[in-house]
Amino acid sequence: FAAHPEWFKWREGIRRRWLAARTMKRAKAIITVSNFSRQEILRHYEVRADQVHVVRSGVHVPPDGLPSTTPLVLYVGSLFDRRHLPTLIQAFAKVRMSVPDAELVIVGNDQTHPKQNLLAIAEAAGVKDHVVLRAYVPEAELRALYQRARAFAFLSEYEGFGMPPLEALASGVPIVVADTALARELYGEVASFVDPNDVEGVATAIVGLLTDQGLREHVLRRAAPLVKTFSWKQAADQTLKVLDRAAHYRTKT
Repeated sequence: FAAHPEWFKWREGIRRRWLAARTMKRAKAIITVSNFSRQEILRHYEVRADQVHVVRSGVHVPPDGLPSTTPLVLYVGSLFDRRHLPTLIQAFAKVRMSVPDAELVIVGNDQTHPKQNLLAIAEAAGVKDHVVLRAYVPEAELRALYQRARAFAFLSEYEGFGMPPLEALASGVPIVVADTALARELYGEVASFVDPNDVEGVATAIVGLLTDQGLREHVLRRAAPLVKTFSWKQAADQTLKVLDRAAHYRTKT
């Protein structure tokens, strides 16, 4: 809302910018979830560098399940324009040329602005009957979708963190993500990085993950140790240290 106000309705953008600026001026310490977000905070707000602390979120690792053989492509997350769902749908239409039984499931509340008619885009691409849009699914069903998926796509050009791709990796699902500084920071060498505006490139990356078993195994071997670095226990310990430091600072001032 500070870096890209054009992505928000004017009233919502003003509310968020006012609230963030006001609370940061009062804060003794600021916790954020990535180095990228830390740099953005320092760029847009007048706060000291030593006030802003990075505490990465953890990710839950579910029990091992059977490897999926279903050519299901999954997206999870609120629907925003910056996440390039039209590109994903158009790329999926090309995926089906190589993988005719592929399906695409998109799970998330529609918050696009300006509004995007994703069903109309799917119909124009000739894949309406193979694209499922769900605004919400219960937690158990979401876990089942992660278990069924064979590839996960998240083409967001701007995020502060990006939990859904990590959830996919933790569930044994390789990921295709937009090539951004934040994605490089979080997913390292594990993700297939793409230009979120390149329909052909996105389609090629997804087909690779659906059909190339050697590639899948290579990616998932690298993913397992990466996922372990996103620990809720570590996040809690680091958060407590920041809170202790802030409380100590307050008693001295």
